[in-house]
Amino acid sequence: AGSTSSFVSFVNLFLNSNSWLIPAYNYSPESTMTFIFTGNATIQSGGGIVADLAGYVGGQGPGAGRSYTSGTTYPCSGGAHGGYGGSSLGNLATGGIPYDSMTAPGNPGSGGGTYASYSQGGAGGGVIRLTVTGTLEVDGIISANGGSGSGLGGGGGAGGSIWLGAGTLSGAGSVAANGGNGVDTSGGGGGGGMIYISGKNSFSGPITAYGGGGANWGGAGTVLIPGTGQF
Repeated sequence: AGSTSSFVSFVNLFLNSNSWLIPAYNYSPESTMTFIFTGNATIQSGGGIVADLAGYVGGQGPGAGRSYTSGTTYPCSGGAHGGYGGSSLGNLATGGIPYDSMTAPGNPGSGGGTYASYSQGGAGGGVIRLTVTGTLEVDGIISANGGSGSGLGGGGGAGGSIWLGAGTLSGAGSVAANGGNGVDTSGGGGGGGMIYISGKNSFSGPITAYGGGGANWGGAGTVLIPGTGQF
């Protein structure tokens, strides 16, 4: 699945505690916005840039989770993105298949498996793209997490995309594109998303793109920092 991008340029960004920047999607998860800061960007503890649950809704997307029905059971699998979606109870519904680029992630996460009104899949995470000429200090959060399934056996949504290009990345907050959980032991977990970070890295906080739990865990996503490696 491709994506279209728009660009918004500022000089500096300062997000205080309880302040949030939420990217606009123009009514479509494929339409992403890149924020460009020619100075510095600071995210204090208690604030953040958030695109949680801003991707594909349950049952939609190129790596959407699947569903299965037998009698009164409606187990669904997790959506995929950087990692595979987790299969449902008994592997009756297999998980979604990964997609996108490790070096240029730009797609949202797919939604978890859904079956009519019985099992609702979690939405996938959205897309965050930041270019900062100076220092990007993250003591709060940058997140594009997938949502958890609900109902009898909804699958978890997959994590989205985070692309950070900064002169220096610093701080001790968190950067996350994790998959959402499936319902209990019935729905599969969503796959992890994709994170790419370029520039000098002195960030000491966690950077995660893990899969969600459930009947089966979603697969780990990708975190790529050129010159440092993938983990």
